[in-house]
Amino acid sequence: MTPTIACVLRSGGRYSADWVARLKRGIERHTTVPHRFVCLTDVDVPDVETIALVESWPGWWSKIELFRPGLLTRQTLYLDLDVVIVGDIAPLLRACDAFTMVHERGTSNYFNSSVMAWNGDMSFLHNAFRADALQHMHRYRSHPRIGDQAFISEFLVSEGKKPRTFRGVLGYDAIVSYKRDRCESRPPPSACVANFHGRPKPCDFETGWVAEAWK
Repeated sequence: MTPTIACVLRSGGRYSADWVARLKRGIERHTTVPHRFVCLTDVDVPDVETIALVESWPGWWSKIELFRPGLLTRQTLYLDLDVVIVGDIAPLLRACDAFTMVHERGTSNYFNSSVMAWNGDMSFLHNAFRADALQHMHRYRSHPRIGDQAFISEFLVSEGKKPRTFRGVLGYDAIVSYKRDRCESRPPPSACVANFHGRPKPCDFETGWVAEAWK
């Protein structure tokens, strides 16, 4: 079964079609595994297969559309646009057999959605959010429980479907945080993805390993 690698681009923010192209090139440099690459978006993205966003949910809330009924129900790996591919992503693709998120430090019931993997119908997440989208966006509007990852985390835990983590499946270094894991010199050799939550972003580097890997 050919896995799908997906990303989401909602217009109106700092990200553009160029970020999608850079992510796509990074993936192609770091895997020989056959895959389908798609972007859920409301803008034109040249040379990329796109799926139209149909809701008006802003920013990161558009990621909930990944779980639209009948859309991505087979092996799927999702990547945020501000991650940088730094190694072979085949291990991440092998983790697409069950719903998996990034370990979030400091709590056992809160997970990061910068990278997600699943296989099967996850439309219950979309349906639960869509049933009261404004209320969910209001509830998860500020730290420490903020955004789509807070909704996904708390809903799955409340339903007795706590996600597993890439850390638990692949080890600590598979997905690293540029800031928290102190990757200024370079990421660990076993890393697949470097996560750039908050500041800085990959576009802020003019030299060094980040600039080389991203630009």
